[in-house]
Amino acid sequence: MISRTPDQRRHYDARLKWELDENTRIQTAFEEGELKGREEGEIKGREEGREEGELFGKIRMLQNLLSLPQSTDDVLRPRSRTERESLVTELQAQLRKRMT
Repeated sequence: MISRTPDQRRHYDARLKWELDENTRIQTAFEEGELKGREEGEIKGREEGREEGELFGKIRMLQNLLSLPQSTDDVLRPRSRTERESLVTELQAQLRKRMT
C-alpha cells in the first residue's frame, strides 16, 4: 500500500482511521449499554429486595399479633410472591376473626 500514489495512500489512511474510530464508537456504546443495563438491574434488584423485606415484615408482624411462631427468611424465601401475599391475606383474615 505504501508504494501507491499519494491520493491512494490518503484514501487508505482515511479509511483506516474511520474503521478505528467506528470500532471505538461501537466498543464505547457497548460498554455504556452494559453499564446502563447493570445499573438498571441493580435498581430493580434493590426494589424487589425492599418489597420482599416489607412482605416478610408484614408476615412476621401478623404472626406476632396472632401469637404464632415467626417464620424465618429460610422458610419464606423459597415461596413465590403469590404464596407470600396469600399468607398475608390469610393471617389478616385470622386477625380480623379474632378481633370480632
